[in-house]
Amino acid sequence: MKALGRKFKDFWESPGSPFDLVLVGAVFFLLLFGICVMYSSSSVTAWREFQDSEYFLKKQLAWATIGLVVFFFFANFPYKRLERFALGGMIISVLLLILVFIPGVGKSVGTYYGRNFHRWIGIGPYQLQPSEIAKLAVVVYLSSLIVKLKLKETRDPKKFILPAILLLAVLILILAEPAFGTTMEILFVVIAFVFLFGFPVRNLLLVGLVSLPLAYLLISQVGYRRKRMEVWLDPYRFRYDEGHQLVTSFRAFLDGGWFGNKLASGYAHRYLTYSHTDFVLATYVEDFGFIGFLFFFALVMILLSRVYVLLKRVQDPFGFYLGAGLLFILGTQFVINSYVVTGLFPITGISLPFMSYGGSSLLVVLAAFGILVNITRKENIGV
Repeated sequence: MKALGRKFKDFWESPGSPFDLVLVGAVFFLLLFGICVMYSSSSVTAWREFQDSEYFLKKQLAWATIGLVVFFFFANFPYKRLERFALGGMIISVLLLILVFIPGVGKSVGTYYGRNFHRWIGIGPYQLQPSEIAKLAVVVYLSSLIVKLKLKETRDPKKFILPAILLLAVLILILAEPAFGTTMEILFVVIAFVFLFGFPVRNLLLVGLVSLPLAYLLISQVGYRRKRMEVWLDPYRFRYDEGHQLVTSFRAFLDGGWFGNKLASGYAHRYLTYSHTDFVLATYVEDFGFIGFLFFFALVMILLSRVYVLLKRVQDPFGFYLGAGLLFILGTQFVINSYVVTGLFPITGISLPFMSYGGSSLLVVLAAFGILVNITRKENIGV
C-alpha cells in the first residue's frame, strides 16, 4: 500500500510532457460535460421561446469552438509576454466597460422591477460581456504589479496612482452596470494578491471590518440589492415573486433525490428563471441527483487541486502569481455560484464555469485554463 501511495504521489505531483495530461483532460471533460448539462437545462426554455430546443446549444457550441481556439492559443503563447500587455489590457478593459453604456453599442436588459442592466456589447447575433474580460485583465495586471514590487523596482507612492485609478475605474464601471457579484469577485482577487504580497492577515481583517459600513451602504441604499437580501433571508415569504427563483432551486435539489430524474422533465426545467445560466446547477441536480452533484464536485476539486499542486512548483515569479490569481478567481466563481444556488449566499449574477450558458464566460474560462496549462508545463516546474 505504501508503494502504491508513493507511486500515486509521484504521479499526482509530476506534470506531463509537454502539457499536464491530467489538467488538460479534466478541462476537456468538463467542457463536454458542461455543454451536455447546459443543453438539458436549456431545451425546455429554448423550445418555449424560440420553438427550437437546440437554440442555446447551437450558440454555446459556437462559443466553445472559438473558446478551444483561445485555449490552444494561450496554452502555446509564451505567457511571460502577457506581462508586457498588462497595462494595455487594463486600458482596453476600461474602454470596453464604457461601451456597454453607449446606446446602439451596448445591450441592456430591463427587469420587472424597472431596473436596466448594461452588461453586454452587441456583435451581430452574439453578445460580449466586458466584465468577464476585465477579470482576466485585472489578474494579469496585478501579477505584473506584484512582481515589480517584489523586485523593489518601485517604492515611489506616485507610481501607485495609475494602478489605483485603473482598478477603481474597473470596479466602479462594473458596479454601475450593475454587476455587484463580479465587483465582489474582483475585490476578492485584489485581497488575495495583497495576501500573496505578504500583507499581515490581521491587517487584512481590520480592513475588512472597516469596509463593512461601506458594504452595508452599497446594499441598503440600493433597492434591488436590499430586496435580494430580504429574499435571501426569507425566500418563502416572496415565493410568488422575487423569491420564486431560489424556492424553485430548493425544490430542484429536493426533487432530484439521490439519483435524479428523467432528463429535462422536472419542475425547475419548466419554471426556474435563468435555469441554463446562473442556476444551471439546480436543474443539473434535478436531473442527476445528489450523486451527480458529488460527481461534479469531485471533478472540480480534481481540476483545482491539480492546478494548486503544480503551481506550488512553478519557479517563475510572474507565472506563479498569474497562476495563483487565475486559480483564485476560478475557484471563487465555482464557490459563489454553488452557494447562491443552494441559498448560502444572496443571489448574484455569477456563472458556473463550463456549465452556465454564456459565450463571454466560457471564452474567459478557457483562456484562463489555457494560461494555466502553459504556466504548468514541465519545463516551468521545479524539481
